[in-house]
Amino acid sequence: MSNLKLSPLSSNGMIIQREVPYPVWGRVSGAGDFINNNHLPAQSGGVSRRNKVRESLKTSVFRDLPLKNVINCFKTPCSSVVKNQKLTHMVSVTFLGKTYNAQADKDGVWQVMLDPVPAGGPHTMDIESGDEKITISDIYSGDVWLCAGQSNMEMQMERLRDDFPEEWTAKDFPLIRQFKVPQEWDFSGPRETLSGGSWLAPAAETLREFAAVPWFFAKYLCEKRRVPIGLLCTAWGGTPVESWMSADALKGFPKKIAEGKKYADPARREKIDNTTNTAIQEWEINLGHEDIGVAKEWQKPEAGISGWDDITLPGDFAAAGLAQFCGAIWLAKEFTISAEFAVQEAKLWLGTIVDADTVFINGVEIGNTTYRYPPRKYNVPAGLLRKGNNRIVIRVTCASGDGGVTRDKPFRIFTDNEAVEFSGIWKYKIGAAAPVRPAEFFFQRQPMGNYNAMIAPLLKYPLKGVIWYQGESNDRNPDEYTALFQAMIQDWRKKSGHEETPFLFVQLPIFGAPSENEKAAPWAAIREAQKNALSLSHTGMAAGLELGEWNDLHPLNKKDIGRRLFLAAEQTVFGDDNTAPGPLFRSAERRGEKIFLTFDNCGAGLCAHETPYISIVAGKIYVRRPATIEAPDTVSVDISGIESPETLLYAWANNPQDRQLYNSDGLPVIPFKVVL
Repeated sequence: MSNLKLSPLSSNGMIIQREVPYPVWGRVSGAGDFINNNHLPAQSGGVSRRNKVRESLKTSVFRDLPLKNVINCFKTPCSSVVKNQKLTHMVSVTFLGKTYNAQADKDGVWQVMLDPVPAGGPHTMDIESGDEKITISDIYSGDVWLCAGQSNMEMQMERLRDDFPEEWTAKDFPLIRQFKVPQEWDFSGPRETLSGGSWLAPAAETLREFAAVPWFFAKYLCEKRRVPIGLLCTAWGGTPVESWMSADALKGFPKKIAEGKKYADPARREKIDNTTNTAIQEWEINLGHEDIGVAKEWQKPEAGISGWDDITLPGDFAAAGLAQFCGAIWLAKEFTISAEFAVQEAKLWLGTIVDADTVFINGVEIGNTTYRYPPRKYNVPAGLLRKGNNRIVIRVTCASGDGGVTRDKPFRIFTDNEAVEFSGIWKYKIGAAAPVRPAEFFFQRQPMGNYNAMIAPLLKYPLKGVIWYQGESNDRNPDEYTALFQAMIQDWRKKSGHEETPFLFVQLPIFGAPSENEKAAPWAAIREAQKNALSLSHTGMAAGLELGEWNDLHPLNKKDIGRRLFLAAEQTVFGDDNTAPGPLFRSAERRGEKIFLTFDNCGAGLCAHETPYISIVAGKIYVRRPATIEAPDTVSVDISGIESPETLLYAWANNPQDRQLYNSDGLPVIPFKVVL
């Protein structure tokens, strides 16, 4: 086993931050051990002290000791040497023709700081200690970005293959490398190093593993700045901001600190795991046993479905009288195809299904998905379909009472030449009813855990900046987000020793059914908190508003999100002049029965994709009025006839129906609330 260990970030294909000192560190095992008599060279008559020293330097123990200590071994009785002399380890790092030396501390930890180097590569690095040597190859110097957040930062390119196929057919892939941080939590305190990970270069075979938002962001940067880009991807779906914060950052939220500290107790964690896992397993086993559709094999073509009830799909099951239903429901539909269709491989797209599904074509299972969010895209092998009549059967497991097939998603089976749409009347039958499925417990969603394991080990490395996409999981307490988010940014900067590290973030897009403005809308409050973070120096925002999808928490247009983060980087990091993040409210002035609103970042001027509307709030009354573009940076709204107007709202809802204003560069007006 090797005694010389490096940080996982110091590995083949690594990107180091250009033009700044860069740390290389690791650990040598055995440091601090006492020397045994067996390590001392035999003393024989007629051998000079110089020869003894020379011979001793060839041994593994003495090689790493300072020369004066070795000489002293022969001036001092062996018993004294054994009692007082500890092993030390010297490590040398050779990079770009220069050698850096370090001595491991009592715990075996060592570190060298490489001199700043310009963008370039590929380079190699040799690390040596005693008889051991590690060579790292394919090293580049460029710009390194920390990419953090929840599922929309984590989402991989694999999910976007059908939306951006051109990404896989590039003749030459840009010089981008991704390091995926292992998804782990730790409640005992900040870790010094990561447990694993490796650098990944893009190719047709590997692109699917790249996080989509960082990939597109890096592509734009690489094309513009012509430097290698490193991506440290540390994200985890469903995680609130406090899970990414240290205890220091949470000092204003003592209840959150106390909550996180509870899970430092292994016995408590084991009890939670055992209790929740057992309850979920029992629920699933019982449902499988009680589901008469399983026993009677309703998936088979010979199963009679004519007596089943009708249901219109896509749609919520509640529309068929199944509100709050939990358990197993079977859906079936017959469809007809041509002979040409039947002999080809086909694709089956069913949008998303709440919660889990198993899909059968003509009695053969072709795929299953265990939770609600992934798009259902299944391959149908050639030979399974037949000319004429065919049957699709879907067994859906509803866990929490809001089951259904998501509307406005692809819902069909198709080949390159033909398609059969599945929207319309289906047959359904209940296999088994069940209570609500026991809730899972996610340690990664508790305060401090992800920070300790997935952020703290990265903050010793110099970065070009941070990109962040998160906020969805804080919508239950949106009023906390301003303080939490800004505390996190400031704490990461302080702990990294670089208090001006650029921090760029995505403002949440739309989600949910379109609605009118509402002061209490949680996603609007999160967006406002994100905008407020622009008050911190060296921050930038990417407006995601219209890039979302009303029916999907994970919108697919990650390319434009990446582009808008790139615009924020160009503006915040490189000093370029652009209109990111989009028009920001500057001031309001009342002139008679009109209020005039002015904005920054309008470019050549404001424009409206259709008639824009603003809501005027007076007490509990909301009045929706059209707005008029009065000047390149100004709109007005008429408030005549409204008694005691208090507040103006624009694009202030989870999915605001009124979000019609943009600037000349196609960036949306940032949602605003103006107190009059």
